[in-house]
Amino acid sequence: MKRPARNLTLTIFALILCSSQSFASPATDLMREASFYLEFYYNGPSTVNLKELTARYNKQLETACATQADACSFDTARGFITRMLSEVGDGHTYYLFPNNFANAINQYAGINPDTRSVYGFSLSRANERGEVLISEVRSGGAALEAGLQPGDRIERIGTQKLVGANAANDLRAKLETEPRARIGVLRGDPANPKRLSLILTKKPIINPNLPYLYAPAVAPAGVMVIRFPSFVGFNDIGPKTFELVNQARAKNARALILDVRGNGGGEETECVTAAAAFTGSVELAMKGRLETIKLGFKDGATFGNDPRDPRSYRVPNAMAWTGSVAVLTDEGTASCGEVLAYLIQRAKRGPIVGARTRGVLNSATDFFQLIDRSAVAITYVRTLNPDGTPLPEFITPDVEGRSNLDLWASSGRDALLEKALEALNIK
Repeated sequence: MKRPARNLTLTIFALILCSSQSFASPATDLMREASFYLEFYYNGPSTVNLKELTARYNKQLETACATQADACSFDTARGFITRMLSEVGDGHTYYLFPNNFANAINQYAGINPDTRSVYGFSLSRANERGEVLISEVRSGGAALEAGLQPGDRIERIGTQKLVGANAANDLRAKLETEPRARIGVLRGDPANPKRLSLILTKKPIINPNLPYLYAPAVAPAGVMVIRFPSFVGFNDIGPKTFELVNQARAKNARALILDVRGNGGGEETECVTAAAAFTGSVELAMKGRLETIKLGFKDGATFGNDPRDPRSYRVPNAMAWTGSVAVLTDEGTASCGEVLAYLIQRAKRGPIVGARTRGVLNSATDFFQLIDRSAVAITYVRTLNPDGTPLPEFITPDVEGRSNLDLWASSGRDALLEKALEALNIK
């Protein structure tokens, strides 16, 4: 996905509108603009006849607006556009309402539009002892700064010990109202856990999408995880990956596990640069309807990008990791998350462990802003290998497995992490 590059597109669209019938209403103007972008730019795998599709939905909107004439609003059109793009049947092609589009642009700029103060971790389920699993922490949050990591289990808040099947809901309710909390945490084997007592103070998180590094308590010494929550950003996630690799090297790590479970994707330069932190260099090709541009990372810098986004950057101290590596995937791994896994797999750097990914690996999307400040996301390039062969639709793991939240919550053991260690022959 990219920031919208608007000038040329707006000029083309204006010329087309000037040659067509005059504007009838805000709704019909919006639908015509969305239809134009879909027909002109779409270059994805869908076999739907786009001209017939847009004509049908424009006709439906015309009928819906018949009694309102030029007063038919943007709101009326938005539902039709949403359904029209959904009918394309491509996960990279969809509609963004104005607030969603504004939030997306902020996130790609590395700005978190959610300025609320938070603790910076996500809770999953409680085990039979009432301990609540921490399934995720966020970069820049109080939780990560205090040393919390995925797999930790909260057993108490303040002086209150958590008990029963409703422990997770009780904890969420308590944390929601408290700006500052003392929590009791268990880490590792329940038979001999490490106990932590931490005081956390809520704070806003500037960029929650950055990856972070931690050493799982249940893994052998020297094994570390780089968790990638997302690749939404620019000139931040890729460079941060090299920084984390250098940190792991300084800590004498012997293996790195790359966790892209639930990673829904983001900016191509970021997942390509992140992959290069383990492969040394990367090259892909982005094929649009009018041109094909190389995209990759070499000699410490990105190159290429895609037809609508020429930006690139250099990474200082870009020394690739040469030790053991594995990648964890699941059904929620998509788009750029799949690209990172594919590039590791293509370079034969290490096994992919987990479930088959979502299946939007071989194409990329861009945002096209509409006149009401909403946007359409359109699949406009196909992603290819340097020899011109298409990337696969999805990632087939080398070692199949599934996350087991019940096991993780009860024992602190991450089933997929254990499979990755077996695949790497690490004991």
